[in-house]
Amino acid sequence: MSAIDLSLENHYEVIVVGSGHAGIEAALASARMGRKTLCLTLNIDNIGLMPCNPSIGGPAKGQIVGEIDALGGEMGRAADLTAIQTKVLNRSRGPAVQCLRTQNDKREYNHLMKKILCNQAHLEVRQAMIEALLIDDTTTVYGVVTELGKAYLAHSVVLTTGTFLKGKMHIGLNAFSGGRVGEYSAERLSDTLIKHLRLGRLKTGTPPRLDARSIDFAQMTEQPGDPEDLRFSFRTPKSDRYLNQIACHLTHTTPATHEIILSNLSRSPMYQKVIQGVGPRYCPSIEDKVVRFADKDRHQIFIEPEGRDTNDMYAQGLNTSLPEDAQEAFLKTMPGLQNVKILKPGYAVEYDFVYPDQLHPTLETKPIHHLFLAGQINGTSGYEEAAGQGLIAGINAALSSQNQPPFILTREDSYIGTMIDDLITKNIYEPYRMLTSRSEYRLVLRQDNAVFRLSQRAHALGLISDDEWTGIQSEKRHIEGLIVKWKKESTPEAAVSQFNLRQKTLLYEFIKRPEVDLSALMALGCIATEDLDYGQRALVQVKYEGYLLKQEAEIARIRHYDSKALPENLDYAQILGLKKESVEKFTRFSPKTIFEAKRISGINPADLMVLVTYLEKHGRRG
Repeated sequence: MSAIDLSLENHYEVIVVGSGHAGIEAALASARMGRKTLCLTLNIDNIGLMPCNPSIGGPAKGQIVGEIDALGGEMGRAADLTAIQTKVLNRSRGPAVQCLRTQNDKREYNHLMKKILCNQAHLEVRQAMIEALLIDDTTTVYGVVTELGKAYLAHSVVLTTGTFLKGKMHIGLNAFSGGRVGEYSAERLSDTLIKHLRLGRLKTGTPPRLDARSIDFAQMTEQPGDPEDLRFSFRTPKSDRYLNQIACHLTHTTPATHEIILSNLSRSPMYQKVIQGVGPRYCPSIEDKVVRFADKDRHQIFIEPEGRDTNDMYAQGLNTSLPEDAQEAFLKTMPGLQNVKILKPGYAVEYDFVYPDQLHPTLETKPIHHLFLAGQINGTSGYEEAAGQGLIAGINAALSSQNQPPFILTREDSYIGTMIDDLITKNIYEPYRMLTSRSEYRLVLRQDNAVFRLSQRAHALGLISDDEWTGIQSEKRHIEGLIVKWKKESTPEAAVSQFNLRQKTLLYEFIKRPEVDLSALMALGCIATEDLDYGQRALVQVKYEGYLLKQEAEIARIRHYDSKALPENLDYAQILGLKKESVEKFTRFSPKTIFEAKRISGINPADLMVLVTYLEKHGRRG
């Protein structure tokens, strides 16, 4: 360490380690805010690589992608430009859980992200293995050191190491070092971190990749995309890509599949306790599914393409670390896979992570100043969760380098804020996955309104251009104009008979009927073709007005009390409606404000509303 090169060419304002989904967003955010940024990656050719399913979005994840886009991030736009299939999930359910999902061309996404990163102003990309952090006597990070002994210095460092910290892969009872197949693991960086931070061990997995030429798709159920132009990003221009989509297919396991899996558990690294890391509960291995749900004689398996010009097929739902011969045997018991050939066997990977309760809401570590963490190093799973964290870490690393106030998202304003709040206040024992059920304000925090919720703050940071901001404001006025129009106009005569109305009524009231949707309004001539892009969002605002107002009022109440002091010696046991566990936690930690109460692990919004209601009722406002 004594021979550190202090030449100016090795000085940066922000260094980002890693170029997965978290690293990409962190590096781009910092550079787009004008900071001199360096991104260090193990392999430049693998920037933005999707080691698991090449898909973006889905429940809760689609909402995160919308928020990333609203904050000037890149994931949504890249997903739009490389999609080979696009569809809206949960169409039959309410708008709070409806979400977009794309199946993407794996290599096209990878190449696009590499091009964007390597051509971004204020950003340098270099290939290197990071072995250690440079930390001074005040426990402040000031740079990194590569395996070749080269030092790079910066005010802020963002670690986005994914599954590479002491990564170990398992196929059957064979284990070998690596963060992904064909890539080295970072063996020494954990040694620096563990001196200051508590580390744990987690596990994730991936299914086998199958040769499309060996699959009989006729025995499976086709899963086509939606025949319309769907986009994550407000910046993606309209296109006809949706006319050239590739279908996914649905098959299922059989009793014979389960029998083979059960007979090979003695060769499973998970069931033989070879793997020490804890796996994701919401994305279990096929071994775990068969054991835990012994009453089920089949599990759905989606066979999904990894690109337009490849025969690689992803078997979603078949995460496994069984030996390759066992994988081949159980695959051949499934409809359409009787003659299947494996291109790459499934495997499990375990890796070090940092317990995220050691982070501030900015994702800066508490023990090490100016060090930010994002992605799987924080105990999360999923591309979208990683990208959302990367964006916030990159923004705050850039702000920190200029001694500017931090950028913080909360449960009340975003899914990303909800995720970060969960991570830093709750105990993480397994890979964290964002779910719509985790957000108590999910009706307000929809994918379709993310750009209106967050883009003003992104514009202030320089992440949204003036032209983009003007366009967003214009779109918002257009939606509001539709609602004003509906409040003034009545239903046409045809609606009276078709919907059994007593008489004509205001469109605004008519739209609240559950059977009235956008297609009905189009058929009645109540909405013009040029308004279709705005109509659905306006429709949601009208239909769910009462629920939205209620959630917004709850958010306002919580925010009002954030800075209010709680009465000293408050007897929480006397507050009706508080769970015994919550009473114990409030009593133990004695929060001084509602904001401090929010930060207590295990305290949920329902507890806070009970507390706020009690304070209002008893006039104890602090």
